[in-house]
Amino acid sequence: MSTIPEWPPRNEANFQRGKKALKTLHFDALSFSSDDLLHFCLEIFLELDILARVKVPIDKLKRFILVVRSCMFDNPYHNWYHAIDVTQTVYSLAITAGMTKQLGDIEVFALIISGLCHDLEHPGVNNPFLVASRSDLATLYNDRSVLENHHCCRAFQLMLHSEIQLLSEFTNAEYVSFRAVVLNNILATDMARHGEYTTKLKRLTDPATPPDDRKIDKQFEMEIIIKCADTSNVLKPFNVAKKWAMRVTDEFFLQGDREKACGMPLTPMCDRTCQGRVALQKGFVDFVIGPYYKLVGAAFPALSEVFGLMWENRESWNSYDDRMLGEELGSSY
Repeated sequence: MSTIPEWPPRNEANFQRGKKALKTLHFDALSFSSDDLLHFCLEIFLELDILARVKVPIDKLKRFILVVRSCMFDNPYHNWYHAIDVTQTVYSLAITAGMTKQLGDIEVFALIISGLCHDLEHPGVNNPFLVASRSDLATLYNDRSVLENHHCCRAFQLMLHSEIQLLSEFTNAEYVSFRAVVLNNILATDMARHGEYTTKLKRLTDPATPPDDRKIDKQFEMEIIIKCADTSNVLKPFNVAKKWAMRVTDEFFLQGDREKACGMPLTPMCDRTCQGRVALQKGFVDFVIGPYYKLVGAAFPALSEVFGLMWENRESWNSYDDRMLGEELGSSY
């Protein structure tokens, strides 16, 4: 591990601006500096008042956050900003759903760490690309949830590193519990498993399902929250959602460029010559994430209201095409 940098000084004006929105879905990670995001990440743990209860010294946590940042690659989308955006959204949704009061201390700590590490060292391409290109990662993880397994592996390698030792005060039972939560949460973000979660939510929210079979266990709740956070760009104010839409399609198109260069079959959504950015957003809401959020809202009524902005955004996309979106944002996203 290279030398861990010093924790940077805090820009007080930026910090106060962001702190006001930290518990809400109006927080805009892209409007802050990389250093600002370090402080917001730490603030989430401090607001939860969790560190003393899980015996994690603040200096160790700071080192860990710094190292996580250093391990996030400079992709258009899957980068340090996305890591903090998801971490903050996990925090916001967990508070809104009342989960921070229902979970144990280790579970709360694991949930936030899961958000922070869920895309650690993401290479900017998806699992099918890694498998089709016969990458080392796909070989290592036997083509199964390749990225998610890598994120888990690297997260624990960093936490257990001799220069960090984030979990050194955990008992064996605490470590086993913490590790299980983090692994299950991060593995849940594999979109190849999306249908699995939709099917389970349908059963859990179906009135015909016997009451005893409609009970939702805490681990499943956490997996639902991190899945929501990982796909939450559509839940943010439209001026924020538009910036993330540009970034994610930039990354898709770069993957398509690599597929062409390697002579691989071109993934339709990654083909910049015919795939529309706005059309991708509409299709994602209409056919993938909109139905999922409806089910989540039925299972967690407290979250229904925060999902409302997604449908307003979906209506707003009807007034856009790719040219308008590009002219409006330029390179400012």
